[in-house]
Amino acid sequence: MPLYLFWDVGGLGNPVSLYLATAGIGRLTLVDDDVVSLSNLHRQILFTENDIGLSKAEVAGKSLRHRNTDVEIISVNDRLTAENADKYVYGHDLVIIGSDNLDSRYLVNDMCCRYRIPFINASVLGGEGEFTFFDIENGCYRCVFPEKPPENSIPLPEDIGVLGTSVGVIGTVAATMAVEVIIGNKEYYINKLFVFNSIKLSMKAYCFSKDDNCPACSGGYFHADLHKT
Repeated sequence: MPLYLFWDVGGLGNPVSLYLATAGIGRLTLVDDDVVSLSNLHRQILFTENDIGLSKAEVAGKSLRHRNTDVEIISVNDRLTAENADKYVYGHDLVIIGSDNLDSRYLVNDMCCRYRIPFINASVLGGEGEFTFFDIENGCYRCVFPEKPPENSIPLPEDIGVLGTSVGVIGTVAATMAVEVIIGNKEYYINKLFVFNSIKLSMKAYCFSKDDNCPACSGGYFHADLHKT
């Protein structure tokens, strides 16, 4: 049965997992070590005030199971690290990451490149959001952003805020992209970075190319032939 992994069950992971679970995707793995907080409820639609202080992964899993009892939900209350990323990513058919943590984003990218697992990266900051499908064969996150930017060079959501409705838009289109990829329509998204602007209500696509010297997806040091049991 296909496995789909969500990293960070926050503002983006909520609508993405909700729509994929109700669409009947067979097995979903939710990974997040955070707890539900009052300040996030405006954009995390699976949670209520009664869930404050509880594990996001556990609460989201319970909520999704109530909506579709035929879907298997695996809830993991853990934080992504270099030590555990390998075991969590391996074996999945598609990974979706909605974390605003850059370390997590690069780790997921590198693990997906190692095991040739396609993934969707989605993010929102203020009223702008973006989402991209990386099939690995035609490029990865490092092809667009080779190295992590310096600390404090990019504002965080807590610094400038996050528009809850923009999170809903990006989460919904990322879920749509995931469904289309799953049913075989990935060619429409290869080498395109989509950007949404909430003020203009516009969606633009920007093309990128595979870096033939990329250490992650072009045969570099991440491609050890690892044996898994």
